[in-house]
Order: sequence, then structure tokens, then C-alpha cells
Amino acid sequence: MKGMDYIEYNFKAHRRQVSHQITYFNDRFGRSDFRPIEDRRMLGGAIAYIVKYLEKTGEKIVYSKGLPQYFVSDVMDEDVVCPFGLEDKKLLLYDDFLCWDEGCLIGTVSKETIDLMPKSN
Repeated sequence: MKGMDYIEYNFKAHRRQVSHQITYFNDRFGRSDFRPIEDRRMLGGAIAYIVKYLEKTGEKIVYSKGLPQYFVSDVMDEDVVCPFGLEDKKLLLYDDFLCWDEGCLIGTVSKETIDLMPKSN
């Protein structure tokens, strides 16, 4: 998305502040201010905030490019970005999560690893 850096001056504090704004959001919703999420621990809160608003409009996030409908894997806490959905029963996972089958590490998620995992539909 096309963005612009805006410079604002606070004359009382004698400082300037630079904000990165996305014109797509500015045109539709008013002022926006974006910055990169540098601490991976803060990513879960940011995603949960976005997902909350997606769910309010009935939208869903689905990634299924070339994947079976379901595969079964244990999930480690450190692979969870954040819970979401009704009563937080669904989990958003990092894209490099580990796949486990009954306590045995199968590997980092990939097409080859998923092929080795038990399936469920």
C-alpha cells in the first residue's frame, strides 16, 4: 500500500514527530498512523485487535492454499500468536510453527511435513 511520511511540529515541546500514514486508510477513515511491530511479543495483541473488528463484520481469515482441510498437530505455546474466535477457541499460529504427532516432532510446517501428519475432515 502506498504510504507517506508526515512531519508534525510541537512548538511547545520544541520537537518534531514523523508519522507513517497509509493513503488508503486516510482516504476512507481519516488519519492513520502506522509503525512496524518490532517486538514479536506485541504481535499477538495487534492481531487480536484486527481480528476483533473483522469478526464484528462477519469476515473470516482463511489460508488454505494447497492444504488439506484439516491436519492434526499438537501446538506449542510459543507458536501461538493469539487466540481468537468465539470464546478464543481458535488459534492464530506463526507461519513457521512446529508440527507434533503424539509428542514427536515431525518438523516445521510445510507441504512435506503436512503430508506426514494425520488428517481429519
